[in-house]
Amino acid sequence: MTVYSSDAAALEAAGKKQVLKREWNFWALLGMSACTLCTWEATSALFAGAYTNGGPASVVYGFIVSVLGTLAIATSMAEMASISPIAGAQYHWSAEHAPLRWRALVSYIQGWVTITGWVAGIASVCFLIASMIQGLAVLNYSGYEAKRWHATLIMIAFAGIATIGNTFGKKLLPLWETLGGALHVLFFFLVMIGILATSDKASNHDVWGTFINGGGWDSDGVSFCLGFLTPAFALAGVDAVIHMSEEAFNAPLNIPRAMIWSVIINGTAGFAYILAVLYSITDPDAVLGNETGFPIIGVFLEATNNQKAATAMMTAVIIVFTMNLFGCVASVSRLIWAFSRDKGLPFSGFFSHITPWNKCPTNAVVAIFVAVSLLSLINIGSTTAFNALISLTTLGFYFSYAIPTLMFAMRRFNTSNPIAFGPWTLGRFGLVVNVLAIAFCLFLIIFLPFPPVLPVTGTNMNYASPVFGAVMLFAIVNYYVRARRRFTGPIKEVTSETSSENVAHESVVAEKQPAESS
Repeated sequence: MTVYSSDAAALEAAGKKQVLKREWNFWALLGMSACTLCTWEATSALFAGAYTNGGPASVVYGFIVSVLGTLAIATSMAEMASISPIAGAQYHWSAEHAPLRWRALVSYIQGWVTITGWVAGIASVCFLIASMIQGLAVLNYSGYEAKRWHATLIMIAFAGIATIGNTFGKKLLPLWETLGGALHVLFFFLVMIGILATSDKASNHDVWGTFINGGGWDSDGVSFCLGFLTPAFALAGVDAVIHMSEEAFNAPLNIPRAMIWSVIINGTAGFAYILAVLYSITDPDAVLGNETGFPIIGVFLEATNNQKAATAMMTAVIIVFTMNLFGCVASVSRLIWAFSRDKGLPFSGFFSHITPWNKCPTNAVVAIFVAVSLLSLINIGSTTAFNALISLTTLGFYFSYAIPTLMFAMRRFNTSNPIAFGPWTLGRFGLVVNVLAIAFCLFLIIFLPFPPVLPVTGTNMNYASPVFGAVMLFAIVNYYVRARRRFTGPIKEVTSETSSENVAHESVVAEKQPAESS
């Protein structure tokens, strides 16, 4: 096992110099990771799709499988993060563990898919916030008519707020994310208690034994599997905290711990929450058909029979989603910065610039704002076209998890190039966990492109597969036409001799930091 004398030494072992300022302790990392996943909040926004295609039983059992699958992914990535705690994460690990002849191409495609998926993910978070705000407006103001351009303006406004917070308010981000994690947990209990205390209860069979094939599939098994997709989306984004590795104290240990605990917290809370929601649904038609367009508002109304209480519950969800947005922008800006540092993007010099006044990749942050604003304009013309883009999010996430985990598992058998594990390791269970993670990712990658209902039309078509294929094709063509002369994989900024001088083989000595406990 390789351990390091300092965080700078761990970064140098991965071939990079320390550039960013380390400000994130364990609690800030945990808060960010937990808030970025925001599983129970995402379930609030999206559970209806799984309810109608698979039914309550599919949601319940799918959630259990998804939590276990996500835990396998998180632990696999935690082991890689402990070896190389670096902002580039997946594309860097793919290059680090892939066979030599594949490294550059695999790393390049990985980088493009991960960035595209995450930018689409930020756009989808902005869209959900805007849609929930419109839903509350419909609930509280009878004359309000939700317009697509209203949603677009709200999306741009929230993307702008997150941009300001990540640039001018960068010093406050660790505190903000710690607060976000605390509110994520606090609001969970408040909303749960509100639902359980006021709602009528469905029967056990309604929740655990009711299957619904609302998608028109000939195979009930396909419909059941499609019900897994909502919990899979609600648990996607586990890699967000890894991209903050170069700003974290004791990154080889704190990044893995934050990832694992965030999955445990979100998985437990999300499962308890979806049970509470399902038990509170005694009139599915009223819930699914409520005028706001958000079935969860129907759940809150049916449970409390009080418009103000339902508004307060939905506002709690919106607040955590907003705090989630700050962490997402921070994470993706570091990913863009890291990939540009290795010459993976056009105008890499511009995107890899660190502004000295805030020690932040400000250009990358602003680029995210511009990209999300442009993507939000698509929604004015067609919500279907916009959904085609954001459908890339979950598929891109799980592809980005599968590739480095596969490369890592394959390298375990390479005796000529053995893995120098970090201080956080799975030990003899590593290969088994890697295989489970890969199997779960492949399962989702197969079913994510399926349309939600039959027959397929231009409106209900799932465009994840063609959009994902277009991104893959662009990345491959661009690599062979332009990038292969510039991108050869992660660039070593520090020689191996320099790195080895900083490696200690007895214990990890964390950098000094304020009152941190992990």
